[in-house]
Amino acid sequence: MSANVTTATYVGQVECDPDGILWAVLYCRDQVIDREQVRSLRKGKRRVCNMVLAAADNFPDGSLRPARSVLRRVQDDRPLPTQFKRRNAVHAA
Repeated sequence: MSANVTTATYVGQVECDPDGILWAVLYCRDQVIDREQVRSLRKGKRRVCNMVLAAADNFPDGSLRPARSVLRRVQDDRPLPTQFKRRNAVHAA
């Protein structure tokens, strides 16, 4: 009995960008899955290990979640709820 079982191969590494900032990067095949900034090489190695194990637990067959998108913040000029004028409340005594 031969079963066609495909398993995902996750690779993680600590990378340094041109500005000197360290990143923990998770790859599946040739696609970047996740990228997080880390403070030191030691913390980066630890984070990469956790990222690889979490990805293998959550997506063992390689079915990846959609790529993470960057959220764009839109400036809103509406007042915050605490800035609304409060009406004088009438309390029954």
